[in-house]
Amino acid sequence: MNIQRKRPRYQYIVFLLLMLGITFCTAGCGDGKVVLPSYDDEVEPANNISMFAVVSRLDEVNNEITLKAVNYGTELELSYTGGADIKDKYGDIMSISQVELGSMVDVVYDANRNKLVSLYMSANDKVQRLEEVSGAEIDYLEKTMRIDGRTYQMGKSVCAFSDNTEIDLDEICSEDQLTVWLYNDLVCSLYVELGHGYVRLSDYASYIGGMVEIGYDVIVPVTEDMLLTVREGKYTLRISKDDDVGTKEVEVVKNQELDLSLADLAIEPKLTGSVLFSVTPADAAVYIDGRKINTEGAVELTYGKHKIYIAAEGYQTYSASFNVKYAYKIKEYVLQSEDATTQNKTTAKTTTQTTEKSTSTATTETNTKESSRDDNVKDVTNAAGTKTDNKVTVAAPSGATIYFDGEYIGIAPMSFTKVTGSHIITLSMLGYLSKSYTVTFTDDGKDETLKYDDLISITSLIQ
Repeated sequence: MNIQRKRPRYQYIVFLLLMLGITFCTAGCGDGKVVLPSYDDEVEPANNISMFAVVSRLDEVNNEITLKAVNYGTELELSYTGGADIKDKYGDIMSISQVELGSMVDVVYDANRNKLVSLYMSANDKVQRLEEVSGAEIDYLEKTMRIDGRTYQMGKSVCAFSDNTEIDLDEICSEDQLTVWLYNDLVCSLYVELGHGYVRLSDYASYIGGMVEIGYDVIVPVTEDMLLTVREGKYTLRISKDDDVGTKEVEVVKNQELDLSLADLAIEPKLTGSVLFSVTPADAAVYIDGRKINTEGAVELTYGKHKIYIAAEGYQTYSASFNVKYAYKIKEYVLQSEDATTQNKTTAKTTTQTTEKSTSTATTETNTKESSRDDNVKDVTNAAGTKTDNKVTVAAPSGATIYFDGEYIGIAPMSFTKVTGSHIITLSMLGYLSKSYTVTFTDDGKDETLKYDDLISITSLIQ
């Protein structure tokens, strides 16, 4: 009896299961698709991490941003959405497109998804943003940058940008206008606000030996086959020789070369003024427009812009421009002495160099004699600085025309006299974009060999 009562209940359960199977099949299997249950994609809780960084890349097409940790150089690539919290240092909302490369920012990101949560322009008191910086001098040997007479140390992971792309530091020239970010007086990043183009002079024969002035701080003697590196913009070119002074309006475009004829210059009457230079220390070497002068008496200079360079042992060098627009004036310059740390470094370095020289005198003399017999070693005559007994060889790119501070040197591979200080090497080749690099040389008793990347073909850009 018990078995008969339980059997119908078992059959009833089987019947219900069959009906449920038919129902699911009708709802989800009729079109051959299997309906799976959906789950929340957020399987892990957010792991938010803070970071003090420099913005090094921004891809608005793929919604990606790349950051470099300040003083560490560690790179991190993050995705972002419209929900990311972006604000300026005052707490006002801004769009991601307003964030500049090189900016120093405080970031929070989700480490589990590599996703940007928030980005604030840093309001840290130790962060400085210097705008419209002109005439900056970078010393690649000492890892320093001189701005308006003050020297800053550069960070280990310092990076530079131009046209929303990261570039090498040596692609920056003193003619460029920069934005510079500092943290605790340490240079962390640079952005080229205004870059440089090139001016090639033609019909210049009657002006050789004179002076040409164009753009920002470009004041050089006129030589054969010149190629000048000039900040982009519109300028009045001014050229003078003896009693002739001529002007011409020019426009320099970034990364482009301008062929400029001097045949149709407008001649101006020549005006001159007397300048007495009072320099401390008194034994400092003073160069005006690349030529050493005697500071014991007044110097006669034509009206207009001139460049001064002052150097003395134990003091920081000084370089600047000044205008002559007066009949007579006294200009005073006081060099800043090097600090004790720098002097100790210099003393140690000098001692080391002296030891090295004393153990390799014969080799140095042999190299010097060989260089004097080598017709390919060009004697640099117009560059500011001290000539050394060594040479600089530009080995690549082969076939490129070499200019040193605008002066024609020769065709690579080519060697020229090593001159101390900061200089601009420009490479040019027909059908290719010209390229400038900044170099720094010291009198260390060594020859230098430089190899640069191939120039970019203009045809490849058109294609």
